[in-house]
Amino acid sequence: MSFEEKLLVDAQFLSVAFNLKTQPHIKIKSKMKLASVAIVFTNPLGVKAFSNPILNLINKVNPSIKEFASAQESSLLNIRLDIGSNSEPSSGRFGINGLMIELHGDQEANYPHPKLPGDNGPNPQLSSGAKSLSVLREGQHISITGSQSIPFDNGAWEMVWRQNANAGALIMGFDAGEIKRNQVSLPLGRVFISFPVWTSESLQLLKERKAVAEEKAMEAMDRQKDEMFKMQQTGNLLEKALHFRNACKAAEDIDYSGYRSYSSMNLDMKTVPLEGGLHLCGLGTVWTKKDGMFSNQQVLLGTATAALGKDDTEEKKAGSDRELKSLSP
Repeated sequence: MSFEEKLLVDAQFLSVAFNLKTQPHIKIKSKMKLASVAIVFTNPLGVKAFSNPILNLINKVNPSIKEFASAQESSLLNIRLDIGSNSEPSSGRFGINGLMIELHGDQEANYPHPKLPGDNGPNPQLSSGAKSLSVLREGQHISITGSQSIPFDNGAWEMVWRQNANAGALIMGFDAGEIKRNQVSLPLGRVFISFPVWTSESLQLLKERKAVAEEKAMEAMDRQKDEMFKMQQTGNLLEKALHFRNACKAAEDIDYSGYRSYSSMNLDMKTVPLEGGLHLCGLGTVWTKKDGMFSNQQVLLGTATAALGKDDTEEKKAGSDRELKSLSP
């Protein structure tokens, strides 16, 4: 399966496509093996889109999205960016560590910020709306000249979730500072970081479906192997044709089991627990958009890993209390 096909499979898995009849404009600049990729369908004009009444009937929003977004008030995320290509290591890669983000689920982003693909896409009704965030700690890049702070300014975030979809997406947008290393770069301008998100129920359901699909596929693979062996061993042309037919049927059963679609889902990887009973995938993508006359192109820049952030102020307060205790008689 090609890299582009894997992206489309992951997009179907996430079920966050804004318009079921719209084809995504994808430009792959660096091929990477990703656990999960959120592909978003953008407005070709790049402007705030008006809700289409017909699309509103087809693509309805998850009725709990407002509650999900609001529950993330003061949530802290520690994010690491890995910029570059896994398949082309010779082109170089670099990391940005320690980016600390605080989400504000109850506060609208009423300030200039990068246009988010959901809120400013063809189906804005699928978005929670642009929410504000705070960068508590800038990301750090280590180069031969030492540690360098990378600005991520004017940040905003949204949650996108279609009704009855097993997964949604948490998308953050920033105006980032430029950084280059060999042939790899984080471009100056808007940069997006996307993570898949599930409820506890939908994550468990997907795990169960994946287990069933794998069981069916393994049985069909064994049957296909057995029929191919029998076909090679027999000298009877009729039996050879029969075994060949059975092997083809086993191959068809593998396809219809859904195994290939589920195999690209790393559902057993570590997730980040969020408020509201949500689980954030620990691996996401870093990407940007290039505006064109008739389309916007998504350009993958690298991957992002997320973990729960810690409040430094609480740690400093605890450290101060310990120092005072040690000094007290």
